[in-house]
Amino acid sequence: MPQFYEYRTHSDNRRSGSYDIVPGVTGDFNFTKHSAGIIPEELHMHKKQTDYFTVVSGKVMFRLVFEDGKEEKFIMTDNDKKTLIISPNIWHGYTALEPSIMVFYLSYKFDSSDEFRKKTNPSEWKLSK
Repeated sequence: MPQFYEYRTHSDNRRSGSYDIVPGVTGDFNFTKHSAGIIPEELHMHKKQTDYFTVVSGKVMFRLVFEDGKEEKFIMTDNDKKTLIISPNIWHGYTALEPSIMVFYLSYKFDSSDEFRKKTNPSEWKLSK
């Protein structure tokens, strides 16, 4: 007999998502749809959690800032066929450059006490030419 599991959902000005969609796993498996051109107001970082991101459709720019202040910006698309792995203690965020869909896995269930945030300036999200 089939079973059904009701997962969490959340929508805001940046995304619409389904969260913790696979029961019985240690972490959170998630699916989100993103509007294009919305610049994040902040980066976030985890002390314990590792994040795994895959762009299923569209084009997304990721921004990573390391403890030593070094920064990386890069674009992922559905053509890349790659998963970005973000280890603990790396500030990160992303913005969709076109309407996009991502799937991502968090190594632990969502825990707000392991999510640290810092404000950013919109100019910090520009790609270098």
